[in-house]
Amino acid sequence: MEPMPRKKLLVVELWGIGDLVFATTLLRQAIRQYDVTLLAKPHARPLLEKTMPELQHVTWDAPWTAFTGKYRWWRWHWREILVLLANLRGRHFDAAVSVRDDPRDHVLMRMIGAPRRIGFPRPGVNRWLTERLRRLPGSQHKVEDWRMLAEKLGLEGAARATPALLATRPENRGSIPRVCLHVGARIAVRRWPIASFTELIRRLRARFKFHLTLVPDPDGHGAELAPLADEFLPRLDLDQLVTLLAASDMLICNDSAPGHLAAAVGTPVLALFGPTDPVRYRPWGDAHRVVIRDLCPHRPCFDYCKFPEPYCLTRLTPDAIWPEVEAWFAAQISKGTAT
Repeated sequence: MEPMPRKKLLVVELWGIGDLVFATTLLRQAIRQYDVTLLAKPHARPLLEKTMPELQHVTWDAPWTAFTGKYRWWRWHWREILVLLANLRGRHFDAAVSVRDDPRDHVLMRMIGAPRRIGFPRPGVNRWLTERLRRLPGSQHKVEDWRMLAEKLGLEGAARATPALLATRPENRGSIPRVCLHVGARIAVRRWPIASFTELIRRLRARFKFHLTLVPDPDGHGAELAPLADEFLPRLDLDQLVTLLAASDMLICNDSAPGHLAAAVGTPVLALFGPTDPVRYRPWGDAHRVVIRDLCPHRPCFDYCKFPEPYCLTRLTPDAIWPEVEAWFAAQISKGTAT
């Protein structure tokens, strides 16, 4: 007797690299029970193919995920959208999930014909979902959102699932800690000033002995700090960046994708947060430290700053955060994380 064919699941995650890292909470569990297709941006395949080679990919850069101009629907590539919908309908999914309370995701899941459509409805706009989830009162982390979706699908181990990426952590990590510094962020208002990073590194250099690797943003932001580093690695692709983070003992960064990548390979993270909500978006795990101050009455503004500059970060001085940074750095060394 032939085994029953596995059911087909579509996972919709159309946003950034950090969002995809959070999605591994569900994806790694789902591929054990479903034939899983991920609808995501082009960076999904190179990021996830080593960790989940059996995951199927449909690549799409959804127009509503642009930072600006997302509501100019008359400029959307409608022919491309119709071809995408036909492709997905032809795969005959049994279920589709989205972690976002975005009706556009939900309409898409309805239009492809998935009989089970699971997600988080926006108040008053929930007609396209067949199974509706409610977050716990207050704020909860995106990882907990993915766990709720996984539990609704009946996935084994859903309640304990965490984000993870496959990477080799070297056994011989050297005689001094290897620290990776990434001072960029895709959204400019999430970037702590270069002068502040410069002062912080100088203080750490005066207090601790470590090897520093600097990785600038693809646009070159952060390259100014190269004279302070022992190693300067521009133009890394995603796989190379993940490998570097797995080989590092610590990462210092902004609220950006490298922090989530490092957390997913088990490297402790010190992250400078400004416009976003760390309860929802911090690097997942107890080893990490989020540095943040309420210096702006509009925080969190989720990247749409009301001022000429992000005061939540430009007014966050090295003097103000030095005691907690020094203590965290020392703790990583003393407990053997960075040896």
